[in-house]
Amino acid sequence: MMLTKMATQHPRRKAIALNAICLGAVCLTSVVGCFGFAPSAFAQYGLGLPKSASAGGATRTTNIQILSVILLVPMDGAKTLASRPTFLWYINLPEEPNKPTSNRFSNVSDKKNSIKVTFFLRDGNETKSVRIFEAEGKAEKSGLYRFTLPEVAPELVTGKIQRWQVRCEMNGIQTDVYAPIRRDVDPAVITAIASSNNDLEKARIYAKNTYWYDALNAYTSWLSQNPKDNVASTERNELLKVGLKNHFAFIVKSEDDNNTTEEFNSAKFANFLSKLDENKNVISIELKPKKK
Repeated sequence: MMLTKMATQHPRRKAIALNAICLGAVCLTSVVGCFGFAPSAFAQYGLGLPKSASAGGATRTTNIQILSVILLVPMDGAKTLASRPTFLWYINLPEEPNKPTSNRFSNVSDKKNSIKVTFFLRDGNETKSVRIFEAEGKAEKSGLYRFTLPEVAPELVTGKIQRWQVRCEMNGIQTDVYAPIRRDVDPAVITAIASSNNDLEKARIYAKNTYWYDALNAYTSWLSQNPKDNVASTERNELLKVGLKNHFAFIVKSEDDNNTTEEFNSAKFANFLSKLDENKNVISIELKPKKK
């Protein structure tokens, strides 16, 4: 899972060799994007919260195989520059009967599997923190979903860790996932973003300055419009590898002599990335504010 940092200086011959590689069809992972942005394995995209304080993305359901929801955010949350940020999550519907179950992240689509989706925003990062915004709607298929905090919702409070939560209900089964978020304002980054020309440039600026939510949203927007941009896709995937390397959705637990161990399942994570690559379109889910 460790990524290779690109050296800051190269001898003349090596520089020529790298240029030749960039002119070819394939770019080395260690020089992601052919001198584009390569996220560092040591970048602090999370908020550094202790595990007991965040447990970001914990799932409460009777059977995780029935319906799985993955928030695309580090386990201990991340920061945003936006007052009303965009949130991304992946919904995976259960396998249809009599179909192979080897691919957990299938794109099953069936109207009878309509999912009620509820989004919550809380004023703090505790389970009992007050809900300050709630919206609900429906999802009909597996895929990557996006929701931007609307104008009717309160802005995030600068410097305060808050919690967002997604609840999915289908066939009597309820699944809850949540993650922390903190709004940090950096005038230098704001200026750089204002001077950028497109979403890809914005994504690289955000990622370099560890604004996870904004970087991922910008990469997603760019890939939705430029699905054949393999450079941007590789950069996005490298960002996910760094940020989700400890994500609960890809952790496998095993017991041996009454001891429970946790291990990151790289095959499961690679399968997840492949599903994102196959369908780069993101679903902008319509969630209507719940009336009080």
